[in-house]
Parts: sequence; structure tokens; C-alpha cells
Amino acid sequence: MLIAFSPVVSGSETSMLKTEAIDFAWFPLSNPGIVSIPLAFLLGWIVSVLDKTVESPEKQAEMEVRSLTGVGAEKAVSH
Repeated sequence: MLIAFSPVVSGSETSMLKTEAIDFAWFPLSNPGIVSIPLAFLLGWIVSVLDKTVESPEKQAEMEVRSLTGVGAEKAVSH
């Protein structure tokens, strides 16, 4: 969403929409990843810290065996 409202899309000579009449860029940076990537990591960390679901030890053991041995994995599908 930040890319759509940045100067890369509208509002400058080097934007995708070069018409001066079209200017809906309210985000000032040309590279919104500088802001959005750290915010995404922070949001992911906050959600993982606030999540209070209890993990099943049986399911965890099953997934560990499956990841180490492949037992229980589905067979290949013909396309």
C-alpha cells in the first residue's frame, strides 16, 4: 500500500504516472521498504509474543519425526 501512495507511482517526473495533474502520493519516501519491512518484523514479533495458545507436545513430536525422517509425508501426485 505504501508503494501505491509513494512518489514512485505519482507526483514526480520519474513516477509511473507522469501527468502533473495526477498526484496522490502522500507517503514521502520513494522506497517504502525502508519503513514497511521493519514494521512487518515488529508486528510479527508482537503477535508471536502476545499469542497465548498452548502447543501440543504430541503434535510437536510428530512434526519433529516427520521433518527428520519424512514418515507420514504424502506421496507424489501425478500432474
